[in-house]
Amino acid sequence: MKFMEKYGKLIAMSAAALGMTAALTIESSLAYFTTYVSAGGGGVVNLGSSTVIDEDVEEMTKLITISNPSDRSDCFVRVKVFSGTEVTAAVSGDSRWRHGEDDYWYYTPVLPAGESTTVLNAKINVPEGFDKDNFNVVVIQECTPVVYDEDGNETADWNTVIGGEENWKEAEE
Repeated sequence: MKFMEKYGKLIAMSAAALGMTAALTIESSLAYFTTYVSAGGGGVVNLGSSTVIDEDVEEMTKLITISNPSDRSDCFVRVKVFSGTEVTAAVSGDSRWRHGEDDYWYYTPVLPAGESTTVLNAKINVPEGFDKDNFNVVVIQECTPVVYDEDGNETADWNTVIGGEENWKEAEE
C-alpha cells in the first residue's frame, strides 16, 4: 500500500505523458500507412522480338536481307526504301515479298526465330551526269510479333511495331 501512495502519482503522470506522446505521433504514422500512389499510361514491352538488317551493294543494286536473331520469337517483317527524287530505286523480290499500298514491302511468310528473309533487291537508277558517289538510299525495316486471330491463324498487327527508327540503316553509296 505504501508503494502505491509513494509511486502512484509518478506512475499516473508517466502513463499520461506516454498517452499524450502516442496521441501526437499517431496522426503522422497513420498518414504514412495510408499514403498511396497511382500511375496511368502505358508502354510497349519488348519480349525478345528484334530484327537485323543486312545490306550489300553489287553493281548499283542493294541486296537487302532481314534476320531474326531471336531464339524464341517468330515475327513478321516489312521494309521501305527511300531514294529521293533524282535517284530512284526499283524494288523487287521473289514471290515471298509483296508490295503493299503503303509502299512497304512485306515478307509474307512468318520469319522464324534464327532465320533470314530471302533477298529484296533495290536497283538504284542514277541519271546521267549525276555524281554516283554522293547520294543516299535509305532502307527502313520493321518487325511485329506474330499474333493469332480467333481461329488460330497467324496475323500481323502493324500497330505494334518493333524496330523501325531504332534499326534503320542509312548507306552512303
